[in-house]
Formats: sequence, C-alpha cells, structure tokens
Amino acid sequence: MTADGPGSDRPAGGRGRPAGRYRPVMAADPPPLRPLPVAEALAIAAGAPHGLLALGMPGCSACMLLPASLAEVQRSRPGLTVAIGEFATVADWAERERLLWPRGIHVSRSSVPALALLADGVVIASRPGGGPAERIDGWLEPLIGPAAHPLGSGPTPGELAALDALAGRIAYQRHVKRRGD
Repeated sequence: MTADGPGSDRPAGGRGRPAGRYRPVMAADPPPLRPLPVAEALAIAAGAPHGLLALGMPGCSACMLLPASLAEVQRSRPGLTVAIGEFATVADWAERERLLWPRGIHVSRSSVPALALLADGVVIASRPGGGPAERIDGWLEPLIGPAAHPLGSGPTPGELAALDALAGRIAYQRHVKRRGD
C-alpha cells in the first residue's frame, strides 16, 4: 500500500517514510581527517570556539597515526574542531616563526607530533606527542570538560587498524634505529 493510493510511488507511513517505526537518521561522521598545510590547519583551529591543532611531518609514524586517534576524539567531542597541519617542506618549517611562535606554539622536528588547544584563536594549552585517543581526551578533559560521548579504555578499532597498517613501517624504523645504536 502506498500513502497516496494506487499508483503512488510514496510508501505508506507518510512523509516518504516506510510504514512502521520511524528511526531518525544519525548525523554522519565528520569527513576523514587528513594533513593540511600548517597555515590552513591553523586557520581552521583558530577560527573555532574550541580547536585542536595537531602538527606533524611526513615519514613520522606517530604523526601517521594522528588521523585515526583524532577522528575518535572528534567523534567523542562534536563541538571540537580538529585540524592536522603538516610540515611537508623546508619552507613549512621556516613559517613556524611567523605562524606558530607568536601564539606560543613551539615545535621542532624532534618534537612532532605536537598538539595545541585553542579557544577563540588563543592557545590555552599545548603538549608534545599524539595519541591514543583515550590519552588525548584525558588531556582535554580538565581543559574543556568531559566528552559528550566518552571513549572507552584502550585503543579503538580505528586506531588498531591504523597501527596494523603501519606495522611494517614501524618494524623497519626500529630495525634501522638499532643498527645505528
């Protein structure tokens, strides 16, 4: 049976919904996080009431795990805007003085990944290191309150998948480091 009688394409149940119990569609997850130029990521984080700026560089395994961990943080804190800035070139590193240092964000090749929490464009806290999401959320809680959707303990399935995808790279980096010691 259809809502408008024989020949109608609209299902019974009114307003285009099937007959029976109506289930609202949940909001979609935010788009996947991906590294952006540092200036662009800073503008996104600084333009939000609460913005989390993550900083990393290519080839850094811990930095490559940031999208998975920060996606979980973003899902648990819908009011938090998250952006990842990547120092991809020598010119990007040179821009630190102009873009980051005046805000009190100090980062070097040896201190990435790094996180900075901004409130209305002002840095209220920063820290070296990345995730897991549970640790990042624990750092955020005393600064901006509890998450709307608390994370469980331990790595999330998304973080475990990202870690599995990088297992070969991490093993290679450990091997190379041991040879250099």
